[in-house]
Amino acid sequence: MAGNVFGNPVTDELVKQLYPNKTNITSKDRAEVAFQFINSGGKDVDAKNFVYGLKEQYGNGISAKCMIYNATGDTLTYSRKHDWHGHIWQSPYPAKIQNGQWGAFLHVHPSWFAGSESAIVYRGFNGNGYLCDWMLSWGIPYIGDNHAYTEIREGHHYETDHWDYIQGLLEGQSTKDDDTWNGCYSVVTIGEGTSPEFVGIMTLEGVTTSK
Repeated sequence: MAGNVFGNPVTDELVKQLYPNKTNITSKDRAEVAFQFINSGGKDVDAKNFVYGLKEQYGNGISAKCMIYNATGDTLTYSRKHDWHGHIWQSPYPAKIQNGQWGAFLHVHPSWFAGSESAIVYRGFNGNGYLCDWMLSWGIPYIGDNHAYTEIREGHHYETDHWDYIQGLLEGQSTKDDDTWNGCYSVVTIGEGTSPEFVGIMTLEGVTTSK
C-alpha cells in the first residue's frame, strides 16, 4: 500500500461477510459497503493526520490539505492533474486508490503572492463497465473566498484541454459542489481560511442516499 493511501480495500469478501445470502455481488454493492465503511478502522483519521503532518513540515503559506475517498466499487487510477497556481508538495498524488480507501496529499502555493488552485482526475468505472473520469478541483486565492468544483465525464475526456473553461466554473463556485453523470457521483467541499481541508468523495449514483 502506498504511504499516502489509507484503509483496507472493500472487496467481494467483505460484502459476503456482511450479506452472506447475496450471490451476485456488483460494483454497486461494493460501493455501498465502502461508503458505509468510510470511517472504519480510523482510516479517515489516518489520512487527516498524514496531511496535517505534511502541512506542519511545510510551514506557513497557502495550502490545500486534500483528502479523497473511493467508494466507486472498483479501483480508481490517477490520470492527470492541472495546476493553475501552485504544486503538490513532498508526497505524490496516489497512483491507485482501491475501493474503500482514502488518499491524502498537500498542495501548496507557488509564492507569497499567489494561491493554490488545481484539479486532479481519477479514472474508473460507472458500475456497468463504462470508463469514466472523476475530476476534483479546488481554489484558495491569495485574496478572496475559497472554491470547490467537481464533474464527471467519459474516460479520457480531460486529455483535451478544457482547463480554461473549468477554471471559470471553479471560480464561480462556493465551498461545496457535486455532480452526477452516467451512473457516477462526486461531491467536494473545502473549508475557509488559507490552509483548509479539501475533501472529495468519488462514488456511484444513489450510493450516498441509499437506505
